[in-house]
Amino acid sequence: MSNRERLQWWQVLLVPFSVLYSTGLKVYLWWRLPRQNRARAVVISAGNLSVGGTGKTPVVIAICRYLQSKGFRVAVLSRGYGGTMSHAGGVVSDGEHIFATSAQAGDEPLLIARKLPGVVVLVGKDRRKTARKATEQFGCDVLVLDDGFQYWQLHRDVDLVLLDGERPLGNGWTLPAGILREPVEHLQRADALLVQGEGTLCAALTQTFPFTPCFTWQKSAAGIRQLHHVETRSQAGALSGKRVFALAAIASFESFRRTLEQLGAQMVGVRRLPDHHRYSPADILEAQRLARECGAEVIVVTEKDAVKLEEMPAM
Repeated sequence: MSNRERLQWWQVLLVPFSVLYSTGLKVYLWWRLPRQNRARAVVISAGNLSVGGTGKTPVVIAICRYLQSKGFRVAVLSRGYGGTMSHAGGVVSDGEHIFATSAQAGDEPLLIARKLPGVVVLVGKDRRKTARKATEQFGCDVLVLDDGFQYWQLHRDVDLVLLDGERPLGNGWTLPAGILREPVEHLQRADALLVQGEGTLCAALTQTFPFTPCFTWQKSAAGIRQLHHVETRSQAGALSGKRVFALAAIASFESFRRTLEQLGAQMVGVRRLPDHHRYSPADILEAQRLARECGAEVIVVTEKDAVKLEEMPAM
């Protein structure tokens, strides 16, 4: 595959460490994969090869909705990154009630729980443990792993790997010289590749991995609403021509910006915060100040940010 970024000088210095990392990982997987635990349910994973955002959350939600429509009892198993429940594990939702805040569960598990009534959402670093809870306590027959490609302790029946169509592999090196969690050739473990965006990446991937199906997909804004007004929703096109200030704490900020531009928004300012950032009142006041200076008519955030912001008093 030729669409790789050029190594920067400082990345060249890190290449020996990437070689050591990749070699050690291959030895570990040679030992670990034959010894995976098996859950008493079908396990589907949506994961990454790279660090950063590739659209796993909307794909997980879409998979769960499809499985629900077919009558399956579904659970989502997430690590709960950034949440206080991640180490010990816990129940975010039993499908009827939500029991955790974003600070406890993490922003993505809480968003999934809100979007998927009827689906059990569990968090915890040990997904063998949460898999047992999902089957034994909640009677789930399908488990969906959010970001599960590198969770090697649990066997998956279906392994889906998501790739960003614009920056799928970075410079092609694993950490720390590149953005890959695993070497490119490990894509052969996947049952299907899902490329976000348009382009020729699927054709190139199919040449390299001829026995792995590759599909393209797009995400689009379903609508907009005012914070703290969950039931009031407008068409996403309502942003057309509006002077917009974008605020987000996500990995794929440029994707968010492009979505707003595609909706016809006039981008007058942005405030980008680290992924999973915990908002403070000072963050909101600063965003409001910057938006006023830019002459923005509206501040727009993502759904992932909204689950955290709506836990704060309206400002």
